[in-house]
Amino acid sequence: MSRYDYPDDEFDADDDGPVPVGVHRAQIPAWRSWIPLLAILIIVPLLAWGAVGLLGRHADGSSGASTATAAVPADDSADDAAQGGGEEQATAEPTAQPTEEPTGNADFTTGITVHNGTNTTGLATRTGDKLSNAGFTSVTVSQGVYSATEPANTTVYYASADQAATAQAVVDALGSGELVESAAEAQSNPIVVVLRSDYQE
Repeated sequence: MSRYDYPDDEFDADDDGPVPVGVHRAQIPAWRSWIPLLAILIIVPLLAWGAVGLLGRHADGSSGASTATAAVPADDSADDAAQGGGEEQATAEPTAQPTEEPTGNADFTTGITVHNGTNTTGLATRTGDKLSNAGFTSVTVSQGVYSATEPANTTVYYASADQAATAQAVVDALGSGELVESAAEAQSNPIVVVLRSDYQE
């Protein structure tokens, strides 16, 4: 029996019956709110990069064509300048003059003195024999070692220009030697040969 004198209504119903259930929505995750912002940050730069790339290619194509057109006369000018410079350089180079050999005939009866200016024993004697075998008839071999420090290389001295051709024939017979006109060095004979270490028998 009810504690009150009023009739029972829906609020006095037992708790064992069905309980009305309301509609509930799940809470939206926090990361979903970042999706629009991320889309803007990614898509907008990509679109801008694509637009810049297209404009850059168009600009490169135009400038490349202009550069190629302008480069043709520049290269031609450079080639002409290079060819002109080469011709001027070739013209400016001095022409080598051949060494003039003494004129006249060698006199194989001219007196020749041979000095040994090396440490090789018997070199002057063997050289004198070589000159004799070449046809020179008045060859004198100096005894001992030539003590002067000059010349540094094998040298054929001759007293005057009259003996130049004969001195050249001596050099040819020896196979080496420098020709020097010197009356002071060529006193013992009109032609004096000083052998040094550069002389090859």
